[in-house]
Amino acid sequence: MKFTNKISSLFTGVLLLSAVLFTGCATNTEQETQMKFEFIVEKGRPTSIVETLSGPVQGENLNGVNRFLGIPYAQSIAGQNRFKPPQAVEPWSEVFIADRYADSSPQQSSLDPTMSTPVDPAFQPPAYVVPGDDCLALNIWTPENADGTLPVMVWLHGGGWTTGSGSCAIYEGENLASRGDVIVVTINHRLGLSGLTDFSRVLGGDFSDSSNLSVKDMKAALEWVRDNISAFGGNPELVTIFGESGGGWKVNTMLGVPSAKGLFDRAIVESGPLTRFLTPEEADELAETVLEALGITAEDADKLYELSTADIIAAEERVLSSQSMSDMMGAPGFPTGFWPVIDGELILDHVYTDRAAAAGADVPLMIGTNGTEFTLFMLGDRSAFNLGNFGLGMRTSAFFGLGNSSDIIDSYRADFPEYDASGIWFRLLSDFMMGTLTSEIMDVRAATPGSAPVYAFRFDWLSPMMDGKLYSPHTMEIPFVFDNATNAAGTVMTNGGEDVARLSKAVSSAWVEFAKTGKPAAEGLPEWPAYTTGGREAMHLNNESTVFHYMDPAMVELFHERLWDMAGMNE
Repeated sequence: MKFTNKISSLFTGVLLLSAVLFTGCATNTEQETQMKFEFIVEKGRPTSIVETLSGPVQGENLNGVNRFLGIPYAQSIAGQNRFKPPQAVEPWSEVFIADRYADSSPQQSSLDPTMSTPVDPAFQPPAYVVPGDDCLALNIWTPENADGTLPVMVWLHGGGWTTGSGSCAIYEGENLASRGDVIVVTINHRLGLSGLTDFSRVLGGDFSDSSNLSVKDMKAALEWVRDNISAFGGNPELVTIFGESGGGWKVNTMLGVPSAKGLFDRAIVESGPLTRFLTPEEADELAETVLEALGITAEDADKLYELSTADIIAAEERVLSSQSMSDMMGAPGFPTGFWPVIDGELILDHVYTDRAAAAGADVPLMIGTNGTEFTLFMLGDRSAFNLGNFGLGMRTSAFFGLGNSSDIIDSYRADFPEYDASGIWFRLLSDFMMGTLTSEIMDVRAATPGSAPVYAFRFDWLSPMMDGKLYSPHTMEIPFVFDNATNAAGTVMTNGGEDVARLSKAVSSAWVEFAKTGKPAAEGLPEWPAYTTGGREAMHLNNESTVFHYMDPAMVELFHERLWDMAGMNE
């Protein structure tokens, strides 16, 4: 694909050191369950029965929070529903006992990046959660006295477009909901081959609506929230979508979907800058590759209805293994592999070009990244974690040219004098690979007439994992956002303690305040200004949080030119 091929020569040397991109929760199979950390779903007493439009549901109450797990918002994706838009569930009359997570979307457990990193245990689901076709479901945590006025925060999980689910341990919503002022929802949707294979032009006919099924699933889940959340005490006119990594990609995607307008009122993007989608030609090429992997032709397309979950996972593995590693490792946020497509119906254009997509420009946006995102992806490059000044200079020169190296290093040393050489390297690399795209989104939004405010953040708190060598890695803000930084899953990443609890309260409070009002704020944080292209203001979240530029403006300009040139975007 155009973006990936042109950019791969720059990134391959770095990204081949890691076999994964972006973090979702680990998945189990029927044959194996990885139990470095046992996530036990605590049982509570039954809740009152809640009447939804589909039928009555009953969850469990834990510590003043009512929890409902695995509520289906659409039918199984098996059989005739394979490669079709989400189908409305058949109403039920018996009480649906919502005490177990649903299947995760069909996916390869071998693709999950958390299984080989220190954050792995925090992302375990319960052992019973396996990939399957009964996956279009959502989970709700609501204060037991919710009165119908509470804001609703709908989490779109990480894992790129190929892994993850809403049942990760670290996504557990009890602590956030126990504050009494917000309802938390996590959802599952189709992924990878199941959710992003567009047969609409290659096969047509019964498959004419097969584009962007993953996005259509998310839209259907948000429609379910609109139609039912008031029964759980939530305000359907005060919905925030938020997500990290691939979940951030999904939030950006939903901001570009005209038919989703009105289904959410705020948006939060954590470490997931996405600006562009596949072209129809690129999607057709992928669809042909999928059919070849399945051994199916246009003449016997009905065989697609006979596929099992195992068939889907095996074919996806064949498709992805046929791509070179460099083709799979494009810049985060640029199209590669299974990805949404501009289909002319659901998605009309790239979400951020010279202006923000009209569908989401009036939605207040909070967006940011962690300080050193790429430490989590470069664990195989041991020398990067033990750099001296000479090694830092060599790496920076190789990436950006000898003439730029000194200016870049001087800029980062001025902004982060407490960082050693490895910390500086990871910081500038992470800014180049992810911060530049995030800056592009903020600049486009800020320059689009009539746009709602943008609030920027950097999560700079230093993790104790690997004796501090991970600095502020990808995923590190999640336990703080969910106020889970001191529970069993969160302490895997944070080690707990009073300072951690204090920062967790501030971060989660700021996220909830944004969901309520469209402006983040919390006790213990400075006044959080809106982002402007002149000041590039961002909240740097740490034990002592401060406001200063998201990135040095000179670095934004240098990195943008380099990245866009390598991606073929300057032609």
